Amino acid sequence: MKKKLLTGILFALSAFVSCESLAGFDEGKAAFVSRDFAAALKEFKPLAESGDKQSQHILGMMYDEGQGVKQDYTQAAAWYKKAGAQGHQDAQYNLGVMYAQAQGVEQNDVESFKWFQKAASQGHILSQFALGRLYTLGRGVKADGKLANDWYRKAAEQNHYKAQLALGKNYLDGNGIKKDLSLAESWIRKSAEQGHHKAEYELGLLYCDGIAVKKDAVEAYMWLELAAKQDHVGAQQARDVLVKTMKAEDIAKGKLAANSWHAKLPANSAPTTH
Repeated sequence: MKKKLLTGILFALSAFVSCESLAGFDEGKAAFVSRDFAAALKEFKPLAESGDKQSQHILGMMYDEGQGVKQDYTQAAAWYKKAGAQGHQDAQYNLGVMYAQAQGVEQNDVESFKWFQKAASQGHILSQFALGRLYTLGRGVKADGKLANDWYRKAAEQNHYKAQLALGKNYLDGNGIKKDLSLAESWIRKSAEQGHHKAEYELGLLYCDGIAVKKDAVEAYMWLELAAKQDHVGAQQARDVLVKTMKAEDIAKGKLAANSWHAKLPANSAPTTH
């Protein structure tokens, strides 16, 4: 899990129009966009101190990233907590990460879970995936495969590619959910089609073994090659084993398919590390 830092600030500045009516918010936004972080801090800090949750979140992120101030995780966590207490989803998520990673606060899985849950209940995608992981691992909460999959599904339905893969693999193995190869293939494919190398590898294996799909060496090669290009070691090894069983013309078809492939990304999104 990683916090949304600079990109998150830019999103915050553009998305929360209601805050722009506050004196100084427009000035802070203009200063930040022009990378005059000292001026941005001068505008946002009084707003944050007056209780504006959006400015509190932005100030937390500036301390988190060291934009206009010396990086200070303790200050970042304090401002996130003020914004999070007022229901700010991104601040709640970032605070959950800080408790998980002992940044600015003592490591506390229970607190991490609490803040992720607050954001996830409001539909925050990254927090929904984070809750799925915590229920899977039993961190800050008792392990529960069913609840893990419930949260993975919520994030997966919002195109979170890691949640799609997690849900697909759980359907494949019957982890916390009834085994369903068709649904497993469907969710793994959704993730792979977004360019997630781990999902591309898993889909390649399905085609290698003919699980939930018709066995197809060319398709298997294409997906393994796509993952291998992203330095997935398992995919590189599986591809090299596969080619020993393939005709030269089929290898050429697989290479062409991989070179022609373009990930089908949702609007305004791309696979990144979370």
